[in-house]
Amino acid sequence: MTAPTAPDILHVERAGSGETLVLVHGYLGGSSQWAAEIQALSPHLDVVAMDLPGFGKSRHLTSPDQITGYAQAVLACLDRLGVQCFHLLGHSMGGMIVQEVVRLAPERVNRLVLYGTGPLGLLPGRFETMARSRERLAQDGVDTTARRISATWLLHREASPMAQALGDLAAQASEQAAEAGLWAMERWDGRAHLPHITQPTLIVWGDQDRSYQWAQVETLWRQIKGASLAVLPYCSHALHLEYPKLFHAVVLDFLLGPSNQPMSPRTAS
Repeated sequence: MTAPTAPDILHVERAGSGETLVLVHGYLGGSSQWAAEIQALSPHLDVVAMDLPGFGKSRHLTSPDQITGYAQAVLACLDRLGVQCFHLLGHSMGGMIVQEVVRLAPERVNRLVLYGTGPLGLLPGRFETMARSRERLAQDGVDTTARRISATWLLHREASPMAQALGDLAAQASEQAAEAGLWAMERWDGRAHLPHITQPTLIVWGDQDRSYQWAQVETLWRQIKGASLAVLPYCSHALHLEYPKLFHAVVLDFLLGPSNQPMSPRTAS
């Protein structure tokens, strides 16, 4: 179900009932990238997916140029929806954003899924530097840049059957948001906060990811106490599109599996 919104409020897709799972997309993403996840997970959870300011169906809104600004926008959106406590899943830049949400409001987050992400926004080893992405954005425009970048998130790039739809979504970003998101990532460093994350945490990564190298993922895994790690083979950055059933199974098992004890909000120490 699409939640009605005022002109200055984030666009939201929501379905299901029970404990709330919030899905936060990354750079050049949007709520529509989670269509399969909403369908698969909503029989078990109350699934909320939003379009961040400047992206997707929120492209008319001004994008922050700091990761903290996105985290504040997520929390404000959840406040408007009346969602107090929730599980949190963030992909790519969205993974940085959810780390900031945990820092700002640890008592509201039950379980945390960090998917295709890391603790350092400079993205060492990325297919190109942030500065180069900004240069090419200025030269080529949003549509060309968005489609070029989004293709790198798939194992077979432009030859992937998902490339067209992913590119169409990426190209919805406003020019302001496309630039602001790059600055937000480059300026962000969440490494110092990792030892303070006390929520049960699952880290999910595709072993052919061109955006986040293993060193980033390993830092999350080693610095977040008790974190679990799922490395999926032969898939890239957008593995939820390449292996959706496996992705859903891993996430559901972590959130609702029989080995997990009843969940309650946890406060960072």
